[in-house]
Amino acid sequence: MAPPGDMEATPSEQPELQDELLEEILLRLTTAADLARASTACPTLRRVITDHSFLRRFRTLHPPPLLGIISVTFRPAQHPHPSAAAARAFAAAEVDFWCSFLPSVDRWRHRHFRDGRALFSGVPEGSSYAPDDYDPRDFAGEFAVCDPLYRRYRLLPPISDELAVLVHQPDIVNFEPFLAPPGDDEDPTSFRVMCLAQCTTKLVLFVFSSGAGEWHAVTFDGWIALVTSPGNQVPDAHLTWASERYYVHKCFCWAVSPSNKLLMLDTRTMEFSAVDLPRQHVPGQMIPMMAFVEAGEGRLGMFTLMNRIDNDRYFLRYTKLQKDGDGANKWQSVVIISLPLGYRYTIMDVAGGYLLLQGIPENLHSAPLPERPDFDCFSLNLQTLQLEWFCANKYMIGGAPLYAGFPPSLTPPTV
Repeated sequence: MAPPGDMEATPSEQPELQDELLEEILLRLTTAADLARASTACPTLRRVITDHSFLRRFRTLHPPPLLGIISVTFRPAQHPHPSAAAARAFAAAEVDFWCSFLPSVDRWRHRHFRDGRALFSGVPEGSSYAPDDYDPRDFAGEFAVCDPLYRRYRLLPPISDELAVLVHQPDIVNFEPFLAPPGDDEDPTSFRVMCLAQCTTKLVLFVFSSGAGEWHAVTFDGWIALVTSPGNQVPDAHLTWASERYYVHKCFCWAVSPSNKLLMLDTRTMEFSAVDLPRQHVPGQMIPMMAFVEAGEGRLGMFTLMNRIDNDRYFLRYTKLQKDGDGANKWQSVVIISLPLGYRYTIMDVAGGYLLLQGIPENLHSAPLPERPDFDCFSLNLQTLQLEWFCANKYMIGGAPLYAGFPPSLTPPTV
């Protein structure tokens, strides 16, 4: 055995060892609010907590909570919601979510928000910034990625002509740009931008990686056969997205109508696949709203917003995709969650471990204008399935992104 003196850490090793022990202790804190309070205790704790590598580890173990809704103004979670304290701290920062610091701001249109970054596309020549002029079929080749909290931006190189010729503007049915997490072999602080062009006969996916600094494209010609049953082919122009885009287990997914399939894009392999969805609506009636989430053990979960026509009660049906006795994928019902009375509901989105719903008061139009009730938002905790009041709004919020993140003091720059 070595003498005791040989086993002692040198002075240069002691701070490093101390930091490692502090990190392991701090990783056991369960909320960003606790971490923020700890960072104010002393300079050593603040140095460890604000280190980028520690914050990445903490985010992996404790995903950022849902703080609010990015509407015309930021709508934070309100008391008594568990995120209310962190949401107030974030709201106090007065973040410019619409990135007025972009050069020639009038030529940019907001497209997506994810992981503290905002994605904007350049407005094509000959069209205006006005929302009424927006056409989801328009091809966009110029993009900017912004960090609203630190007022930073990065102008991406345009999609090259060699890649742009893969799509022909008259054939585009829908052009959808969005932000994506980095690949498994990329720096965790990097990002990707994806643009999915749904054309009359094919899908074309354009991908930009901030690490590589360039665009590439993937073409998929067999998507119609993939999302339709044999002998029941549907023209591509008649296939539409029946849900918003969701990110589940490193896959983006879209429900497809009328084929009743779920189209999935694996962001690791850049390959498409399809999953059958349970038949949940009567032909000729509106397709129910759906949201897709990460269930336990790598499974896919689905929430369907349903209502009883006889009494106008709303509820959420939660199902999971899992193997049956024969090894085939089958949707299994887990639970039905009744929603508070007095509202009609819409699904807003999923973020920060919550599914967010907007409640539209049933007596909205019968009340005089000054006395009209608020639009209430409710969050469903995806782990506990507990439904909680989230916030109230004077006006209905449509198509607004959700913000999940930590307080500004624990949020490093993202661009």
